[in-house]
Amino acid sequence: MVCTSIITSDYSACCRIAQRSAMVELRLDLMQLGLEQVKQLLCYPSLSVVTCRGGKFGDAERLQQLQFAVRHGASYVDVEVEASEAYRQPLVELAKEHGCKVIISYHNFEQTPALPELRQIAARCRSVGADVVKLVTTARSAHDSARVLSLYEGEKDLVAFAMGDAGKITRVACLYLGAPFTYASSSAGLEAAPGQITAEHMNEIARLINS
Repeated sequence: MVCTSIITSDYSACCRIAQRSAMVELRLDLMQLGLEQVKQLLCYPSLSVVTCRGGKFGDAERLQQLQFAVRHGASYVDVEVEASEAYRQPLVELAKEHGCKVIISYHNFEQTPALPELRQIAARCRSVGADVVKLVTTARSAHDSARVLSLYEGEKDLVAFAMGDAGKITRVACLYLGAPFTYASSSAGLEAAPGQITAEHMNEIARLINS
């Protein structure tokens, strides 16, 4: 399944994306929408991942936004593995109460760590309540991409791929190695991360492979 990341603050555009997508990621830190607008987006039949990265908002405001989304029907909530227990644990507990799956995520915008370190990070994610482990690194070479994809051997409920041009192949290949979904942009110019492919292109690639 392709999960389309929504980062635009144009509410009408958000609605159109949610309407045509099987799965969406609502980047609450980038969308600049009111809570009631977020609530309406969660009413669409598409599966939804709610994410609010640090930087723009403090932990208290991020927690408030994500808890609101969980209470109003989010399918998944994304929590960083580096987050404090005071921030993470209330979200994990609330998600369990509301049938919302927990994604514990790790992002490395500089490099792809060695395989033993990546496996240790995955184990850490599971130990703090992950239903789905998300590991995203930065690929500088084909070897980095291969290392990320090798994580699928012996792992389940894992979404692992690499950012950057060298990692684009991993965004597609991960679906054929066991990832329940991968991420794509809603359109060119609205990428949520380096190397993100548009949902249209991702679906076309999948169609060609499957045929």
